[in-house]
Amino acid sequence: MGRFFPIFVFTLLSVSLGFCVTVTDSLGRVVHIEEPVKRVITNYGLLPPFIYLLGEGDKFHAGMFLGKEFYRLLDEEVQKKVLKGRSLNIEFVKKENPQVVISAYWQANQRDVKQLEALGIPVVFVKLESVEDINNTIRILGKIFGKEEKAEEMINYYSKSLSDLKDYVKGISTKPSVLIVFYDGRAHSYRTFGGDMFQSKLVELAGGICVSRDLRGKKAINAEQVALWDPDVILIIQYRSSAQKVKKFIFADPLWKRTEAAREGRVYIVPNDGENWIDPCPKWILGLFWCAKILHPEILQDLDLKKMAEEFYERFFNLDLERVKIMGDFTF
Repeated sequence: MGRFFPIFVFTLLSVSLGFCVTVTDSLGRVVHIEEPVKRVITNYGLLPPFIYLLGEGDKFHAGMFLGKEFYRLLDEEVQKKVLKGRSLNIEFVKKENPQVVISAYWQANQRDVKQLEALGIPVVFVKLESVEDINNTIRILGKIFGKEEKAEEMINYYSKSLSDLKDYVKGISTKPSVLIVFYDGRAHSYRTFGGDMFQSKLVELAGGICVSRDLRGKKAINAEQVALWDPDVILIIQYRSSAQKVKKFIFADPLWKRTEAAREGRVYIVPNDGENWIDPCPKWILGLFWCAKILHPEILQDLDLKKMAEEFYERFFNLDLERVKIMGDFTF
């Protein structure tokens, strides 16, 4: 009977513990999660879009959510799921009893996360600060939801498209200088992204040079600094405030008008469907090609970006582009 002992032990463990999936998160931690995963809570606002990308939006139970406007097209209940703030209410999480909580890697030492782990609720940490981070996060989610094949399909699409883009721009001799800017809601208060941020890395991949590459994080800037940088191209990102108003201001303000970008009319609003295409979101690959076409129109003149967007939305979100409201300078 000894030879049946391992099977017997496995059966007992399966009954007592339930089946589980094991993932290695972005911090290298091995996390065991009870299957099937039906309820996920997150306090990382950039994460839910990738759950919807894998077709698992119904498993997103509650959490912070940036860019939710687009995802209303996929889930009429999404607004009811959105939590405010950056911290999780521990009592709420206990009551909702999720199979897993997903957090940003930089939240690992926060008290509420530690409390969740002490309660036996699995916490997975992810990172979305580079293309590699995004691919790794998609793989982690694919493992959690049993959607490994779908995850690899998405990663392969990104990888092939990125390789194609690199072929386009590898022969360029001149890289334009670029400033990414957004208005933070206070009078004459503008911010940009340092070289460590995803948005700046994307511009570099597209064949540009970020004038703010020596900074770190999101930084406030003023017109005097912008004039010193004198960027060839300015890209405007829209969050809470109107990007159109920022664009009008740049063309009207004497200091901003001193830049090459404003003088030559090379000021563009990043396409936004509820998410900015150059943010770390599922549409980043569209943002990369859009940015490359803005910076190097002569090299990508044959690229039909509208067709690429149509195929992307249909393939990965089952949406006709006509149903998607895209704001910004998406005129190709």
